[in-house]
Amino acid sequence: MSWLEKLLPPKITPTDPTERRSVPEGLWIKCPSCEAVLYKTDLEKNQNVCPQCSHHHRIGARARLDAFLDPEGRYELGQEVIPVDPLKFKDSRKYPERLKDALETTGETDALIVMGGAVHSIGVVAACFEFDFMGGSMGSVVGERFVRGVHTAIEQKVPFICFTATGGARMQEGLLSLMQMAKTNASLTRLAKKACLTSVC
Repeated sequence: MSWLEKLLPPKITPTDPTERRSVPEGLWIKCPSCEAVLYKTDLEKNQNVCPQCSHHHRIGARARLDAFLDPEGRYELGQEVIPVDPLKFKDSRKYPERLKDALETTGETDALIVMGGAVHSIGVVAACFEFDFMGGSMGSVVGERFVRGVHTAIEQKVPFICFTATGGARMQEGLLSLMQMAKTNASLTRLAKKACLTSVC
């Protein structure tokens, strides 16, 4: 009998190591700013802001829109538009493989989510980039969804709001990706003109 067994009261029996429960991963998050160990659920309830030092942790596009928009009356724009591989682009991996990995990682079909809804009952159209989807890069789908969001805002005469987190143009789509810059800029110019006429400037 070991000295530890002698110290243990007779009614307490040690747990079998095979029956011990392991702590699930992802329950706790360490703040990179103050190094406080935070319970993930508490952090999410606080909009991913550290309660100790007010450091803002990264947040996904859909979570940001959920926190920003009123829960009632939301609708998504352009979700039926999905990326294709017109250039048959291949670097170290094929473009469709990269898209598949990004979909599995984020659950999104591309790097931009556009939603109509309201903020404190005031109608808006909000767009948010998902950086975890290929660095939030802008391809044809991102450009198309963005423009559809702007056009919906113009039609409904509501503000258009965009949360940007992007790595720029998507090289796998080449010139088609670069064209989106002109396309989105033209739609924003149209929005600015309509807003100016509405406010009589």
